[in-house]
Amino acid sequence: MATDIQAEAKTLDADRRPYRFTADQLWRMLKAGIIPDEVDVELLRGRIYRMTKREPHCFAVGELADRLRGMLPDGFHVREEKPLSHDQRSIPEPDVAVVRGARADYRLEPPSTARAALLVEVCASTRTGDYRDKVRLYASAGVPTYWVVDVDGRKLDVYSEPQGSGRDASYARHAAFPEGEAAPVILDGREVGRVAARDLLPPLEQPSKS
Repeated sequence: MATDIQAEAKTLDADRRPYRFTADQLWRMLKAGIIPDEVDVELLRGRIYRMTKREPHCFAVGELADRLRGMLPDGFHVREEKPLSHDQRSIPEPDVAVVRGARADYRLEPPSTARAALLVEVCASTRTGDYRDKVRLYASAGVPTYWVVDVDGRKLDVYSEPQGSGRDASYARHAAFPEGEAAPVILDGREVGRVAARDLLPPLEQPSKS
């Protein structure tokens, strides 16, 4: 039944189809100022998404990036909310990325998702993107570990062991760490430290204003 409905919809909307963008087109629009510098966007499988970032999200990103920088061994660096190259249909912008190599190695071009040892998204009203689209995208690039800091769920989800390709890609292992439990930071098979979700999240009760 579902297949019949989909086939009928394609027939009825044969002259109305969504336009898909390429990575080159997005870069040209940014360079030309069609998309202003102050507008934060990313390209996922041909679709351009505008990103809105509120303070709980910003706090989690900054706090995690600081903690990771304090534990990284030589040969890795941290990027905050910066684009990665992927393919001609996607330019993801993970909230935090631990990338192999030095920052100076990427003076002219952004690193690819395949160069990432750990990618992190902070989930605050972005559940579909973080728990479905990004899982598939990052697994397809072979990113060893993918984290989701779940602000509403107050936990840290850790995905590892990427498998498959394209839209069928996924992670074989998933572990959820409640806010009081620290998750290991694994870089190329080596644990370099631990991070607890509670250190990245806003308090449950807002402090009173004097």
